[in-house]
Amino acid sequence: MYLIRKYFLTLLFFWSFAQIQAVVPERTGWWKFDDPLNLTKAEAGYGSDLSLVGSHTSAAGPVGENGAVLIGAGSYYKMQHSILPNLGGSFVNEYTFQYDFKVKSIDVWHSFFQTSSDNGNDGDFFINPSGNIGVGAVGYTSYSVKPEEWYRLVISVKNGSSFNAYLDGSLVMSGALQAIDGRFSLSDLLWIFADDDGEDGPITCSELSIWDKALNAGEAKELGGFGHDFSLSLMTRIPFLQSPGQNTMTISWHDSSANGTQVEYGIDSALNLLSSGNSEIISLPYRWHTVKLTDLQANTRYLYRVSSGDSVSSIYAFKTLPNESYSGKLRFLIFSDTHCPDTTRAKKVLDAAKEKIIELYGPNIENELTGIFHSGDVVVSGNAADQYTTQFFNPFSNLSGNVPTMVVAGNHEGESAFFYKYMKLDDLSAFPGTPALNEKIWQLQIGNSLFLGLNTNIIDQYGTAESVWLNTKLSEAEINPNIDFVFLFFHHPPFSELWFDVSTFDGGANYVKNVLFPIIKKYSKVQELHTGHTHGFERGTITSGKKDGDFRIVCGGGGGGALDSWGAFTNRDYEDIQIAYDHYSYQILEVDIADHSFRNTMYSLGDLNKPRNNVAMDNWYRKINQNGPEMPLAQSLEVSGETVKLIVSPFSGDDSLMTVEFQVIDSSINSKKIADSFTHWTDIYEVDKSYNPIDKNKGIDLYDLKVNTSLLAANKSYYFRARYRDHNLKWSQWSNALPYQTTGIETQNLNISEFGLNQNYPNPFCLSTSIGYSVPQLSGVYFSVYDASNRLVFESNEGLKQPGVYSINFSGENLFPGVYFYKITSGQNSTTMKMVKLD
Repeated sequence: MYLIRKYFLTLLFFWSFAQIQAVVPERTGWWKFDDPLNLTKAEAGYGSDLSLVGSHTSAAGPVGENGAVLIGAGSYYKMQHSILPNLGGSFVNEYTFQYDFKVKSIDVWHSFFQTSSDNGNDGDFFINPSGNIGVGAVGYTSYSVKPEEWYRLVISVKNGSSFNAYLDGSLVMSGALQAIDGRFSLSDLLWIFADDDGEDGPITCSELSIWDKALNAGEAKELGGFGHDFSLSLMTRIPFLQSPGQNTMTISWHDSSANGTQVEYGIDSALNLLSSGNSEIISLPYRWHTVKLTDLQANTRYLYRVSSGDSVSSIYAFKTLPNESYSGKLRFLIFSDTHCPDTTRAKKVLDAAKEKIIELYGPNIENELTGIFHSGDVVVSGNAADQYTTQFFNPFSNLSGNVPTMVVAGNHEGESAFFYKYMKLDDLSAFPGTPALNEKIWQLQIGNSLFLGLNTNIIDQYGTAESVWLNTKLSEAEINPNIDFVFLFFHHPPFSELWFDVSTFDGGANYVKNVLFPIIKKYSKVQELHTGHTHGFERGTITSGKKDGDFRIVCGGGGGGALDSWGAFTNRDYEDIQIAYDHYSYQILEVDIADHSFRNTMYSLGDLNKPRNNVAMDNWYRKINQNGPEMPLAQSLEVSGETVKLIVSPFSGDDSLMTVEFQVIDSSINSKKIADSFTHWTDIYEVDKSYNPIDKNKGIDLYDLKVNTSLLAANKSYYFRARYRDHNLKWSQWSNALPYQTTGIETQNLNISEFGLNQNYPNPFCLSTSIGYSVPQLSGVYFSVYDASNRLVFESNEGLKQPGVYSINFSGENLFPGVYFYKITSGQNSTTMKMVKLD
C-alpha cells in the first residue's frame, strides 16, 4: 500500500509540475533579426530565410544585444513555412505565430499577416487605429496596445476548434471559430506584415516564430512576454435591465464565474422568489449572465438582487410596464452616441439626466421612468469587447439597474456579434418570415404609444424586408384605436445641419430619406423620428401632405462623443430643420395617456467652449384633441415696385403660430405652383463669437408674404393664398385665394432702360427655380447653365424678345446637388449668376 501511495504521489507531483511549467514545442520557423547585414535569415535549423518585398532597416530590440527590424508601409516578407496541410484539409489549418513587436503610433492600421497567395486580399490580422488587435471575422482584443511599448503576440489557430490570441502570455481573445480550409488556412506561401490596400503601417519586430500546432494557454504563458498587466474591470454583478414587459423583465450582468446565475426578487425586501438563468462568453474574460423573470404583475415595483459564483449584488428595484387599462403618465430618457474613449462626457450627461429626473419627480427613479431609448453608437469599435463595459455599461450603471434600456445598432457597432450577444431583444423582435432580422429591429407598445427600433446599417442585405415590416407596423397602428402615438428610433438622420456630409458619407442617411420617409408620410400617427450619428442636437419638422401627418425629426447625438461643432464640418441650413445646437444633451419624453398628449424636452450641458448647467434648451409637444388654427383670411394684395404682397389676417387658434406657408398659383397651367414658401417662427443656426446660438429668424415678420414680379409672366392670372401651422403641428385650411392679373408687355415694358438678370428664386432650390431677366431692346436671348467645373449642362434659345421683363422656369431635376452658374446673353450683353441645387 505504501508503494502504491508513493507512486500515486509521484505521478501527482509530475502532473502538477507539468501544469505549472508547460513545455513549449519546437518551432517550425524562427527569425530573430539580430544580424543587421542579413535581417531575413532564419535561425539555424528553423526554416528558410524570409524574402523581402520593398525595404526594411535594422532597429534596436527590446533588450541588450537583441536586434530588430523596422518594416514600413508597403513592404513585407514572403515566408515559406514548410508546414504540411493538416486537420484533414487541403491547406494548413493548425499553426501558431509569435510576434515580438512595437508600433510608433496607433492612429493607423498595422497588419501582421495575410494568407492570400498573391497579396490580393485584405490582411488577416491587424492592429486597428484604436490599438485593438484582431479582425472582424474573429473580433478584436479588448485591450489596446500602447505606442512604443514591446509586446509578445501569440496567435494560436486550429480551424474548426479554436482561435486564440495571447499578449505577454495572457489570453486576450477567444475568437469566432473558422471552418477547415476557410479563412486563416495557409497555403505554401505566407505574407508577413502585408495588406493589399495600405492598412500596413510601420511596425518594428524583434522576433518572429511559427509552429505547426496550436499552442495552448500553458504553452503561451511559458513563452512569457514583456510584463504587461491585462487585468480588466468586469463590473461584476452590476445589472442591466432590458426587454421590459407587463409580466416580464430581462436582467443581465457580468461575472467571470460561469455558475449560479440567479435572481432573488419580490415586492418587498424578503425577496422570496427565485429565478435561474444562464451565462455565455462574450469574449474572454467577459461572461454575460442573463435571467428572464416571468409571471410578474403589471405596473408593479419589485426589489431584486443578482447572484453568480459565490456572491450576490446590492439590492436594486425595477417596475414592470403598465397594462392596457393604465391611464397615467409614461416617461422616457432618450440618448444617442454616448461612445467615446474618454467616457467623462458621457458620464456627465448620464449623471445629469438622473439628477434631473430626481429633481423633477423624486428619488425612486424606477417609479418615475418607464424606460430608456438609445439611438445607437454605444461604443467606438463594435468588435472590441471591453468597450461595451468601459463606454456603455459603466457610464449607464447609475440608471441600468433600475430602468430598462432599449438600443438600436449604430454604425460603430455595425453588426458585431458582441452587440447582439449583449442585447437580449428576442421577445420584442420575432420575424418568422425573415429570421435574420431578429434583434436587429424591434417593437414595444406601452400604453397608447408604439415604439419601433430599426437598423439603418443593414440596408444592402435587409433594407427591403425592413421597409416592408415598417409599412406593416404603421398600417396596423393607423387602424388601432388604442394607439395614439408612434415613435421611431434609427441611428442615421436623413440630413444634418452640423454635418452636411452625413448625406453623402453614409448610405444610411439616404436610405432613411429616400426609402423610409415615403412610407412614414403615408400614416398620421408617427410623431417623432429619433436619430443620432451627428454629435449634437437638431430638431426639425417634415411636412407629410397628409392631414395631421407631419412629424418631427430629432437628432439626439450629443450623448458624449466628441461634438460636431459649428465649422468643424460642412454646414448647411435646411428648411426642414429649425433648431441646431452643438451641445451635449439628452431628452425627457413624457406621455400623458389620459390627455392623449406628450411633451419632449431637451436638456443641455453646453459644449467645451460654453458649458451649461443641465438647462432646458428646447421643448415641443403634441395634443391630439386640441383644435387646429382657424382659417386665415386673404384680405388684399399690395403692389410695391417689383413685389406683390399678400395681406392676410393674423393667426387665431388654441395654440401659437409656428409656420406660414405661402403659395402663388398659375391657374392657367393645371394650378402650377409658381412660389411655395415656408417661413418658421425660428431658425437656430450657428453661433456668435461668444458661442451663443444665433436665431436667423429673430424679429422676422411671419406675415411678410410677397413675391417678385419677375417670377410672373405677362398677361396672366395668378392666385395668392396662405395657411398656418401651429406648434401642435396642425394646419389651418387654406385661405381664400386672391386673384392677381399681370399687365401686358407693352404696359410693363415702358420703363425698361437696361439689360438685367435677377437672382433665381428660390435659391437654393430642389426641383425647379425661376429666373427673371430684362432686355432694353429687341434682341435674341440665349440661356445656359454651367457646373462648378465650367462644363455646359443646359442651354436654351429663348427666341427674339421685345423690350421687357421675362422669367424662365428652370427644372434642375436631372442635375446633381451642387453649385451652378446660369448665364443670359442678349445681343452684346451677357451676365452670369450663381445658384445652388439641393438634393
